[in-house]
Amino acid sequence: MVRFELTVQIGRSRQSSHRASSSQSRSRSRSRTRHSRPHSPEDRIPLVERVPPPARDDDPASISLPPSPTDNTPEKKSLPLGLRSSHQHLSTSNNESLTNGPPPADEPPGLNPSPKQDGSRSYTDFSPLRRKFILSVITIAGFFGPLAGGIYLPALPVLEKEFNVSPTAINVTVSVFMMTFAFGPLFWSTFADWKGRRPLYLISLAIYILANVLLAVVPANYGALVFLRVVQAFGSASVVSMGAGTVADITEPKKRAFAMSIFLMGPQCGPVLGPVLGGALAEANWRWIFGFLAISSGILWLVILSSLPETLRARVGGGRIYTERPIFFWPPSMSSPLAPSWERGPPPPIPTLKGYWNLFIYPPIGIVSFNTAMLYSTYFAIAVQLPTELSQRYKWGPSGIGAGFLAVGIAMIVGSLLGGRASDWRRARAAEQLPEDTKIDPEFRLVDQIWGVLICVLGTLLYGWMVDGSKHPAAVLFATFLTGFGMNWVFVTTTAFLTECVAQQAAGAFALGNLLRNPGAAIVSVITPTLVAKMGSGWCFTGLAVLDLLLVGTAVIVLRLKCPGWRADRAAKMQLAGKKAGGPAAVP
Repeated sequence: MVRFELTVQIGRSRQSSHRASSSQSRSRSRSRTRHSRPHSPEDRIPLVERVPPPARDDDPASISLPPSPTDNTPEKKSLPLGLRSSHQHLSTSNNESLTNGPPPADEPPGLNPSPKQDGSRSYTDFSPLRRKFILSVITIAGFFGPLAGGIYLPALPVLEKEFNVSPTAINVTVSVFMMTFAFGPLFWSTFADWKGRRPLYLISLAIYILANVLLAVVPANYGALVFLRVVQAFGSASVVSMGAGTVADITEPKKRAFAMSIFLMGPQCGPVLGPVLGGALAEANWRWIFGFLAISSGILWLVILSSLPETLRARVGGGRIYTERPIFFWPPSMSSPLAPSWERGPPPPIPTLKGYWNLFIYPPIGIVSFNTAMLYSTYFAIAVQLPTELSQRYKWGPSGIGAGFLAVGIAMIVGSLLGGRASDWRRARAAEQLPEDTKIDPEFRLVDQIWGVLICVLGTLLYGWMVDGSKHPAAVLFATFLTGFGMNWVFVTTTAFLTECVAQQAAGAFALGNLLRNPGAAIVSVITPTLVAKMGSGWCFTGLAVLDLLLVGTAVIVLRLKCPGWRADRAAKMQLAGKKAGGPAAVP
């Protein structure tokens, strides 16, 4: 009996010893996991995701530990308490790096940004409501630049008398605005793709507001008027490039054309509503034109300061750092915090003049810049000639001429919206017919441009011969509607193509894509009256229509065929440049 009791006590003593040893072993294991740094690819795997060695019959500790499941298995709840706590720490630590050092870039810790139920990642972490708010703000911001150009025109006769200068001299203030507005986006986009969108919205709009305040109070000095018009155009030109970049930041490629069409409504409404507002304000006092611009843009500046988040993916990634922040920032700051390194997108190339030149001579961007300049020049030829035809041929008064521009203005808005929606719809259909996760090439959108070119060409032809034959004014305005509709159908698909073609430099690509538009419009506005006088409206606009069809149409076909090869060559060059620099290969 004594011998039996002694045997039981010895057995219990051994079990207690085994349990104590097992507890110490697990404690040392957790301590090593918490404090040691990984030295091999195998060590980078969290402890709970490893399969333990086969249990031995004589090891009670190994018998009590079941195989450790991953996050996707239902057995996660059966983990021992200590390992379960460690596993939760590893899987929920999103904003702070683990104590054992940050993981490699291709293995972010814990939950990835915006995980979906199927395991994939969403393009952005901004909620649909916040994305609509961001899009609305930048659309309104894009309205002010073209508005400043159009609202000024009805006051030109008044300004001639006020500043005691000739019509040619006062028209110089229009020309310098257009030229500055053409090249200003290149400066702003240099920093928009590198330092972020939010600081530059605030800085550029502050310059725009200051210029308008000074224009509203400046004495009648012609030199000051010219200088301040340059400053006004420089400040307002930023949104042209940054707005397109912001749309690319928050909108996935398959929905980007329609989102871009909404943004473009701002710049397109400026020339339409500008003359109407300018005429009404000039009746009271020409200084109220600039006073109105200063007050309204000042309100927008406060909205941006207090509620517009940073969207540049190289700084904030998908924007997850804003998901738990209120819509209104307090206290407001000029810049935004940086997202963790594993959430941020790859940085764009450092902006330089040489880099801009290389981007411009990249064939897709150079050809697209030429295309948009050709179509915009055709539209502007109609725009500068229409007032003369309506006043001399149809005897319309100033108010009627202003109303006549509403047809082409509405056409531009409708063409942009429908063109963007159609391009996204066609892209979505193509994606459904391809294997899952197959990437659709950017030049897929270029097919949609062909329809816009044909409609624009038809409108230009009709306009020339309707005016030449003194047909009913409704037919003339219908022709301008077709021209504006087709032109903006092309513009919105072009913009979507540019943001996908060079995703990391979307703002710069958009600025370069619009680089030749205003210079082309300035040239056309000078030569069109002479051509119409010598050739007649019919043959003059027939020539423009043929040029659009041959040059722009051919360029679209060339882009569709050659873009894959150009894109592959560019990617290879950027990877080679990244290796020579000793860093990671740049992503085109």
